[in-house]
Amino acid sequence: MNRVTKIEDMGGKRQLESIAVYVTKEKKEALEEWATSEERSVSWIVSKAIDKALQEYQQQNEAKKDT
Repeated sequence: MNRVTKIEDMGGKRQLESIAVYVTKEKKEALEEWATSEERSVSWIVSKAIDKALQEYQQQNEAKKDT
């Protein structure tokens, strides 16, 4: 069952959707430690990691199209 929740970001400029992910206890604890050290939420840390991964994926796909 997929459940999507839309919320406005802090600036109220765009709609954000939520997703759920399952990780090991160790990964959750590592994310919590990282978030605490950055004074951010786990959600923010994961969102930025997704942004970076998607950017890398898109760059790789663009490079494949150019060859």
